Amino acid sequence: MTQVTRFVLTQEMVEQFYREGFFYARGFLTKEMVDAINEENAAFANEKGTGEWKSKAIIDIAVEQELYPETTRFLTSPDIVSLLEQILGDQVKLWMGMYAVVAPHGNGLEWHQDNQYTHILGHMLNGFIALDDISQENAGLWLAPGSHLLGRQPNINTEPGHKRAAEPENGVACPPLVPGDAVFFHRETLHHSKKNNTDKPRRAYAFQVAAASCRYAQSGKRLEDRVLLSGYAKG
Repeated sequence: MTQVTRFVLTQEMVEQFYREGFFYARGFLTKEMVDAINEENAAFANEKGTGEWKSKAIIDIAVEQELYPETTRFLTSPDIVSLLEQILGDQVKLWMGMYAVVAPHGNGLEWHQDNQYTHILGHMLNGFIALDDISQENAGLWLAPGSHLLGRQPNINTEPGHKRAAEPENGVACPPLVPGDAVFFHRETLHHSKKNNTDKPRRAYAFQVAAASCRYAQSGKRLEDRVLLSGYAKG
């Protein structure tokens, strides 16, 4: 069976996540795991569509694991779940997993926080995993260090669609990533991606997990509609 990860988490990485709102995880997924995910999603990555940025989400693992067994195996891997629990200091629930593609010469997304969509109280983690070589030539990621400390930002996009935040003054471009490299950042860290200036689609996998203690801001209820990954890891 394909080995999922050989990555070793350090205490400094965890501290940086809370202090700066992000950290880099070089070699987070093995080459074999990256190849398996790309193979499962080859048709989606190469299909032609009108959107410049497109995604395919996994929320219900029980349903999706038959269609995307390697992708869901990575998301429920005991080694991966243990790392996520160490970062968030709690059992973790899958908010969503998303195979994300920026089409050739397509645009990325404006500055935003994911917490501008559904407002969640508590710590949540976003993982952005390169499935191709990714640089600023093909819609590389940008982050604003410390922006998670500002709390949830207002949406300034007056048009339907993606949320948008005011552009931060301290945005920095992520360094080039090779397949399997990852960036982990807080759900309230401001981030965006620029244009894909190449003739090939830019492939990445993005996922979000929540500490089991998180609650919906609107209702005050826990995330009972989301899967506890810890249960899958122990099963």
